Amino acid sequence: MFIVITIAIIDFALRASSAIAADDSSPNGGDLVSAACSHTLYFDICVASLRSDPRTNTTVDLAGLAAIVLDQSIAHGERTLSVIVDSLRANGSSTDNHSVLRCLSDCEEEYYDAVESLRESAQAMKKREFDTVNLLVSAAMTDSDTCEDGLKEMAIHDSPLSERNERFFKLCSNFLAISRLLI
Repeated sequence: MFIVITIAIIDFALRASSAIAADDSSPNGGDLVSAACSHTLYFDICVASLRSDPRTNTTVDLAGLAAIVLDQSIAHGERTLSVIVDSLRANGSSTDNHSVLRCLSDCEEEYYDAVESLRESAQAMKKREFDTVNLLVSAAMTDSDTCEDGLKEMAIHDSPLSERNERFFKLCSNFLAISRLLI
């Protein structure tokens, strides 16, 4: 009887540990997302952005999560670039906003460079050139900071661009943190 109970307890323990291990690598990325995001500075944004992406449901490794966050960073940069271009078009005929137009033009150039750097980093990721990835993504983050600095110099407060700059920076930071886990 003692042996039967011992075997039952061992069997239960093994099944429980197998269930936990299976849950950690579940295709829905549940615990993998939290585990990866725990290494970032912006945990809440990391978790929310990854869980909002349907590709996370089929991603089972860190490389897949890193690719998703990088794609999200590129997409956010592209949308920010569109917002800037639309703002330039809307304010282009105004002659009393030369300094604002100059600032927006600078931001356009910065985001063009930032998006290009992120696209190049996607190629470097495929080759596992992590030093290049770090350099390119850091450059993209600096580009968004430069845009934000220009807004502050012009005393442009509560700009929708400021929120976009901050989110872009945080997405890129989260990507860098997750990609470092791959080294």
